[in-house]
Amino acid sequence: MDDGFSVLVSTDLVTIRRFIATDIETLHAYRNHPEIGKQQSWLMPWDYDDAVMFVAEMAMRDPLFERGEWAHLAIERVGHEGLIGDIGVLWQVDDDVAEIVFTLAPDHRSLGVMTECIRAICTEITASLSLRLVAAVVEIDNDPARDLLERCGFAPVALDGEEEVVYAWRTGGWPMKAAKKAANKAGKKPPASE
Repeated sequence: MDDGFSVLVSTDLVTIRRFIATDIETLHAYRNHPEIGKQQSWLMPWDYDDAVMFVAEMAMRDPLFERGEWAHLAIERVGHEGLIGDIGVLWQVDDDVAEIVFTLAPDHRSLGVMTECIRAICTEITASLSLRLVAAVVEIDNDPARDLLERCGFAPVALDGEEEVVYAWRTGGWPMKAAKKAANKAGKKPPASE
């Protein structure tokens, strides 16, 4: 399937690629799962025709990433044929920042798949789009998503209203966190400017 157009990123654990027609049934099924629906912003039930249009649009978009437009990509687990989730990227119109969203079918959670996927997509888009920051907004009580983002190197940076937390992943990491860790290992206090 890696024809230079379909696959964006491959690692030992995941393949992040464009959607294909055979993804429609699985996408429609997991996006209508009650556990997933309550953590996402789309209306439930998600209509089958909307899934068809979504896959068609994402499969054919060229260029894939356009400022101000969401680009959604399919996630496959290496050694497991077929769609298991998706990740969306919104490249901001007037800044070198992107926002990501992610969804994983319940059967594939707790396997390290989304951790690998988020790290890979952040590395890819920061390089290819010359980004300085990748953001993600999650509900304040969505502990699994918050833990996942922090494992991937994101840090909470702001509240968005009373119900959501904004996380950010910075190109090159967070120097402040690195300085604190180094100081803790050395038994010293970090610099006062931090």
